[in-house]
This record gives sequence, C-alpha cells and structure tokens, in this order.
Amino acid sequence: MTSFLAGVRSPHCTPVLLFVNAFGSFLVLVSLSTLVESATGSGLLAAAVLSAPWLPALLLAGPLNRLLARHAPERLVRLAEATSLGLTAAALVAPQRALLAVAAALLLARGYFEAVTRSATALVLRETVPEQRLDRANTVAEIGKLTGLSVGAALAGPAASVLSLRGLIAVNAATLVLSALLAWALPSTPQQAAPADDAKAAARPRVVDPVLRRLFARFLLVSFWQGFHTVAVTVVPVQLLGGGTRLVGVFVAVSSVALFTGSLAALPAQRYLTRVPSAVWAVLPVAPLLAAVLVGRTVPTLVLYALFLVLFEVAYLHCNNRLLATARPAELPSVVTLRATLLPSGVAVSILALGALCDLVGLVSTAFVVAVVTVVVTASTGTAGPAWRRRVQDA
Repeated sequence: MTSFLAGVRSPHCTPVLLFVNAFGSFLVLVSLSTLVESATGSGLLAAAVLSAPWLPALLLAGPLNRLLARHAPERLVRLAEATSLGLTAAALVAPQRALLAVAAALLLARGYFEAVTRSATALVLRETVPEQRLDRANTVAEIGKLTGLSVGAALAGPAASVLSLRGLIAVNAATLVLSALLAWALPSTPQQAAPADDAKAAARPRVVDPVLRRLFARFLLVSFWQGFHTVAVTVVPVQLLGGGTRLVGVFVAVSSVALFTGSLAALPAQRYLTRVPSAVWAVLPVAPLLAAVLVGRTVPTLVLYALFLVLFEVAYLHCNNRLLATARPAELPSVVTLRATLLPSGVAVSILALGALCDLVGLVSTAFVVAVVTVVVTASTGTAGPAWRRRVQDA
C-alpha cells in the first residue's frame, strides 16, 4: 500500500489527511470530555480535557521547532501519525478500570504529535506547491482540518450513545491507520542544509522580523475572537436571548454552518483578498458582532452573528495565508511552531478572560471590549499589509 501511495505522492493529499486526523481526534476528545463531566460533575475538568491536547505543544515548543528545522517535514508527518497510531493501539488493551485515565493521558501525549502533523504539513505545502497556488492550497488544508473538527465534534454525541469508550478509541485507531497511509502520499520536499546560526536559533522558536511580528499580532486576534465565540455559544442564546438548551443547539448549528461557509467563501475570494488592505479584514467582523449583541432578538441576532463568523473565518484564512507566504525559509519552522502553539494558548487565555469579563460586566460590554482590542491591535500593526506585499514582490 505504501509503495502504491509513493507512486501518487501529491500535496493535495494534505486536506484529506488533516480531515481524517482532526475527525478521529475530536470524536474521542469531545466524547471523553462528556464522560469526564458525567463521571465527576465538574465542568472545569471537562474543559481541561478539551484543552489538554494543546498543552504539550505549548510546553515543548522548543523541541518541536528543532524537529521542524532539522528534519524533512513529510517524514515528521509519517512519524507523528505512526506514533499516534501506536499509542492509540496500546490504549485499546488498557484495563477497563483504568481506561478513562489512560484515554486522557493518551490525548495529552498525542497532542504533541498532532501539533507536529499540523506544523509539518504546512511546511510540505510551502515547499511543494507553486507560489501562485499556495494561498488556495493553505485554504483547502484549513477547510479540511475545520471540517474534520466539526464532523468529529458533531458525531461525538451519537457515537458515544452506541459505542463504549474503548469502541471510540478503536474508531480513532482506524482513522489513524488511514491518516498514516495518507502521510506516505505526501511528496518529498527539497532538503537545504541549515547554517550554523540557524541551527542555534532553532533551539527555541523566535520571530525577529518586524513584518512577521505584526502579522502574528493580527493572527492572534483570531484567537481572541475564537475565545469570545466559545463563551458566546452559551451566553448569547441563554443570557442575551433568554432561551434554553434547544436554542443553544440551534446557535451551535448556525455557528458551524457559518464557519464552514466562511471557509468555502474564502476559496473563490483568494484572488481578491490580497487586494483589500489587511486592516480591513481585521476590523470587518466587528460591525456585525456588535450589531448582533445590541439588537437582542433571536432571528436578527442569529443572522448577524452568523455574518460575524463568516467574516471571522475569512479573516483567519487571510491572516494564516499571509503568515505562511511571507515567512522566509529560515523563519518558517519558527513560524509554524508558534502558529501551532500561540493560537491555541491564546484561545485558552481569551476564554478565561472573556468568560470572567462576561460574568462581571455582561455580554454587551464584553463585545465592546473585543471591538476595542481589535481596533487597537489593527491600528498598532497598520504597516503589516504594505510591508508583506513589498516582501513578496521582492522575493
């Protein structure tokens, strides 16, 4: 099978690989979070399970950066998927009484290898896709990952009702078999010897270039919005609209459709996104967000909030593509490492901060805080757009 895949190697396998990887991971992750909440009655522990896979990559960002700087990315993907498969298969034979704890430890350990896969596939695309098609390739890859997350989370409830935890882990093992095979279909990337200074710099991820730093600041705005959305999933339908669990379900469904629509809309819009100043995409989602929380009526709020999420997803893909396209080869390992670690950690911090702020001052005031932070960050990084355009033209 691997010899057959070697004959059809293509970077276009990346979206499918990311879909399969994210689907299996989130299927178990969301189910496990629900089981933990049912067993302990603690929402905090359930939230900790959901955020656990982000922790290893954040704590081990230095080793991740060294791996990306010193080894072929396609080999790292194959190793990461094979290791995840081995760990998952080992969890299948754990004793029943220890299975819940083993599954939690499994997801914690696998979080690092999933970060390796996400980061290394970005390098594969950068090195093997022609520059004029790179934005589209990165967008399709993000759509694959997002779709996997959404489908995995959506099927977690139905799957948990018919499968035991061991059965869910077995399903995840099957998806990892497929993703491990797909990893062999990734093309080889050209190898370049790193200078001694670059090898020393790889000890820990650093972005020195001021253009990339400004782009990163805007990219982290995405984590701020994502944190607000995570809080808003329950606060908007319950507190703002006065609904119950049924309205929460409707809100989640509308949000999922809106995010997916934003991803799809970004595909045909790629050629036009760069013609609009980057600052516009950074602040554009703010208007429908504020309108949604100010109007306070079910249908208009759902429509306006869905528009916010569509623009939010387009802005995310725009910032993501600019970040990956602007980085020079020597900077790319640090960029993808920080991208894999700072974004989820930013989401976690913003969830805590904005959740506490909602409790203190209410949803509307919190939305205005999000708007103010967005405008301030965008204004302080105002030269990012022209600068990266000059760099791309000079390259």
